[in-house]
Amino acid sequence: MGSHKEYMTLKKQKLDEQNTNQRFLLEDGRVSQIFKDVSVYITGFTEPPSAVLKEIVLRNGGSVQMFFSKTHVTHIVASNLPDFKVKLWKNDIIVTPQWIVDCDAAQSRLSEAKYILYRTSENIKDMMTKTEGNTVKGVSKNIPETTSKDFVGEFYSNSRLHHLSTSVSELRHEVSRLQSHYHPSYQPMNRKQTASLIVHVDIDCFFVSISLRSRPYLRGKPVCVTHAKPSDKLDSYAEISSCSYEARKFGVQNGMFLGKALKLCPNIVTVPYEFDSYHKASNELYRLLVEKTPYVEVVSCDEAFIDIIELVDVSDESMIQEFVQDLRSEIHKSIGCTVSAGIGPNKLVARMATRAGKPNGQYVCYSEESVKDYIKSQPIQNLPGIGRATFHKLESQQLKFCEDLLVKSKAELSDLLGPKTGETIYNYCRGIDLRDLVLKHERKSISVEINYGIRVETIKELEVFLLNLCQELDKRMKVEKVSGSLVTLKLKERSENAAVEPIKYMGHGICDNVSKSVNIANATNEGSIIHSKVMSLVNSMTLIPADIRGIGVQISKLKDSSLEFRGASNIPKKSGKDLKDATICTAFQCSVPEFLGHKSTVDVKNIIKNWCESPEPYQVDVDKVDEYFSELIKYQNISFVQELLKFMRKLLKERSAPEWNAVFNSTLQNVQRQIHVILNGILDVEDL
Repeated sequence: MGSHKEYMTLKKQKLDEQNTNQRFLLEDGRVSQIFKDVSVYITGFTEPPSAVLKEIVLRNGGSVQMFFSKTHVTHIVASNLPDFKVKLWKNDIIVTPQWIVDCDAAQSRLSEAKYILYRTSENIKDMMTKTEGNTVKGVSKNIPETTSKDFVGEFYSNSRLHHLSTSVSELRHEVSRLQSHYHPSYQPMNRKQTASLIVHVDIDCFFVSISLRSRPYLRGKPVCVTHAKPSDKLDSYAEISSCSYEARKFGVQNGMFLGKALKLCPNIVTVPYEFDSYHKASNELYRLLVEKTPYVEVVSCDEAFIDIIELVDVSDESMIQEFVQDLRSEIHKSIGCTVSAGIGPNKLVARMATRAGKPNGQYVCYSEESVKDYIKSQPIQNLPGIGRATFHKLESQQLKFCEDLLVKSKAELSDLLGPKTGETIYNYCRGIDLRDLVLKHERKSISVEINYGIRVETIKELEVFLLNLCQELDKRMKVEKVSGSLVTLKLKERSENAAVEPIKYMGHGICDNVSKSVNIANATNEGSIIHSKVMSLVNSMTLIPADIRGIGVQISKLKDSSLEFRGASNIPKKSGKDLKDATICTAFQCSVPEFLGHKSTVDVKNIIKNWCESPEPYQVDVDKVDEYFSELIKYQNISFVQELLKFMRKLLKERSAPEWNAVFNSTLQNVQRQIHVILNGILDVEDL
């Protein structure tokens, strides 16, 4: 016998001959060349079985390799692969068996994009160059690298979820401004009162409606908003964010993949996002609402709750109907979108009544009898808080409508669903909602998270990306005028048995969620400080950078940054002696104004001391010091002005830092100018 190498060579030749003979037998006079130049290697369990796949490939002009060879195999066919083989074949095209089946059915060489089992940057690039006339559908060639300085900005400028999350925060600020403008005497406090008449306002198919304003020819047709291009067809994994009622008649739903939607509704038309237009329309919606009443709760960019009990006679339903109809007409005229509304005694009933009013209508459900009749007829899944798990628990007890829940006691529902959920559902099925309008919001945290397109190979690349992410967090905190002292790093790591690349291009796939937090001694809103804390968390963890699919940074324990210096820290608590000092003013027997929440002269000097010892004089801090000196001068407390200036001069003289000396001179000039303007005098600076 010859060597093993000779044996394998002869065996391969024999198998190739068998393939050729089988191809001729199967052709039976018919020639198909859709797999010309395709040589597949089938490995592992497949459905359909490998024998069937082999027959299809040979029948259509391709070849099948019984052993893997980089020089002969063009496509690896598999349903699943162990990690070591994924890494071994990272530069090869690995497709699912369905690619072969679908190509045969279509009698055409289809793009492999939809059928790629594991994607890497190498095999995608290879696939795009090898496939004639095809490109990866749904993939933008302009997606920047994860570590690019443009990645974070590009992601958020095109992110629907980012728009939805940030729009609520921005709208709350805008509503607060509008309340002060239209209702100067209004106090922004969450109120509790015995009676309300709540209107739930909801723009119909908001994103689609905005798009149709400039595309009137699409009215009455099935339309959806998505990132996908019109050329993307049945293999598109782009998500639909909003669809018209005409599309919904075919079973299309928000959140559905475009590919599935096209199977249900082949004639559906796709339109792109228009984030600027959404922003303007939302602002106009809330302007119109706040103009009517200050009692407005921001729900989202396209829906809100308002309380109109002070604007109408609750005993006159025709008056209520007319008011809401006029409001809807005004909104439609102003922003060009139809609006539906529900009217009820609380938020629960108002929101559920909107269902009866959609689309482009309204429904009043205010009297005790009408509330009772309407709510009991509703399926239990229409109640807020009824998720899939809760629904199955109730359905298992033959509870399908709110009327069925009425026979259950609060104790029975609590035993079934837990105390909190049980009590809530007990009230909801009776139309009882104890929640008030939320008119004042306090943010508990701010975060930046990206779970798409995250691909890093090294800790250094991760560090670069985290710096860009922390800079984005820095911007958001400064807009909100807050600082925080608890930093949390959130990571999505590819699960052990998950595909290296999921079906959705550059998506995160199946992941394990990991988070870790660290406290900061002094609250901050500086991205560089947050980044250093985040990297300390990274260095304390055992990470495989290549497996990270999502990254987020959150800061919590927020406080108002307008009440602090960036350079100051460790402000002492007030003592009895300090409070006594706060009233001492030797020159004019006047009081000391408050400075950053502190009135004691000892506290004020400690703040100034900590600031003067900080690394650099931020301009925002300099401005606050200048403002405080102006207040002291208005209080005519020149004694403390001189004392504080002398104290600053002594501290800065010890530092011998040119930039701080420049700050002191600027502050001194400002003080002299203020004394001249306010007191028509000059400060004696000989002792400074």
